[in-house]
Amino acid sequence: MVYLLIFLCFLIIILLHHIYQTRKKIQKIVKILDDIYSGNLDRRLIADENSEIRNLVYKINEIVIKDKNKLLEFNKAEKAYKKLVTSLSHDIRTPLASLTGYLEVLEKGTMRYEEQQKFLRIAKEKALNLNSYIQSLFEWLKLESGEWTYDFKEENICELTRLVLADWIIKFEEKNIDFNFDIPEEAIYSIVDRSAFNRIINNLLANMIKHSHANKLIVRIIDEISEVKILIIDNGVGIEEKDLPFIFDRLYKCDNSRTENSNGLGLAIAKELTASLNGMIDVNSCYGKGTTFKLKFPKSMDKA
Repeated sequence: MVYLLIFLCFLIIILLHHIYQTRKKIQKIVKILDDIYSGNLDRRLIADENSEIRNLVYKINEIVIKDKNKLLEFNKAEKAYKKLVTSLSHDIRTPLASLTGYLEVLEKGTMRYEEQQKFLRIAKEKALNLNSYIQSLFEWLKLESGEWTYDFKEENICELTRLVLADWIIKFEEKNIDFNFDIPEEAIYSIVDRSAFNRIINNLLANMIKHSHANKLIVRIIDEISEVKILIIDNGVGIEEKDLPFIFDRLYKCDNSRTENSNGLGLAIAKELTASLNGMIDVNSCYGKGTTFKLKFPKSMDKA
């Protein structure tokens, strides 16, 4: 009987000690949780490997880490949108003020006919650049908001590319660009949205026209086993190595002659649309020698 009482006392002591230790741990956890609730998402709960609340602590830490990552993404997005608004304010207001200035001078009617024609050409060019920028902006916002609608169909990539290039021939000739289109006669099919595909090619060609200062262009389509590859090659000024990792980023502008009339959206739109078509886009460039943009799209399974 005495031994039983001693054993029970010993058991009660162990139990009370365990309750005390558990209470201390819970109090510590509550303190850390209060700190996290106050906004310190760098705090983490700690539990022994053999603790009964180990799984609970790990789960809470996972939730905190997830919330922190969401917060970081939100802050990053907020900064990006602030940068976008600042850039829009500058990129729209500056050419608009310049355009207004030219029109005000023309309105006075004190210029010779030749000067009037010159100012009209400049005003028209600035208006077209502004229109192009606004169009790119609306396209980007549609992509960002998920409002871009797609109509996926099986299309002949060779024929689609020819149709896009046909609209550029006059522009190439005006810019004295020697062009060569190396496109197979046989059809190569892929499931794409025609409008998105056209925008991708147009943006890459517009980028070349505006920024590369090239006088030679090659557009080549290569039929591979499971994919179709499109190469757009120019012999222009190229892109510096430090800029290559960022040229598809929204609003990024290279710190060289390629930034002339740049809105920083064309290549970002091309990348987003390419991804939407399950394709890939890449760029290789040698500064001072030229640039190659490479597109890849999966071929239709029954045509591969």
